[in-house]
Amino acid sequence: MHRIAGLLFLVGVGVAGEASAHAKLLATVPAKQSAVAAPGEIRLKFDEAVETRLSGIEISTTAGDKVATGALAEDPADKATLVVPVGVALAPGGYRVHWHVVSDDMHKLQGDFTFDVKP
Repeated sequence: MHRIAGLLFLVGVGVAGEASAHAKLLATVPAKQSAVAAPGEIRLKFDEAVETRLSGIEISTTAGDKVATGALAEDPADKATLVVPVGVALAPGGYRVHWHVVSDDMHKLQGDFTFDVKP
């Protein structure tokens, strides 16, 4: 009985350690599905540092037209936050942000979110 309990404990610790080993997106600026004034930059906050040189953020209109951006960088005050400047003034309408990152443990993650620019 003690042997089974010990084995279950080790399995649980292994699963918990593996589950927490991947970076998770905590917040975005602008916020997901928000309506905002045209942002000058897009920010993604993760729960751990990511490999900036292996990561990327792309912005497009909901019609699929790509939006020019500056170079992706990490926030100097927070290595878990990526920042990309928006290269043009965004016109009112809907936008999609697609991102991909590689966490410090080399796991690839990706996602997307939308926001609207108010007139």
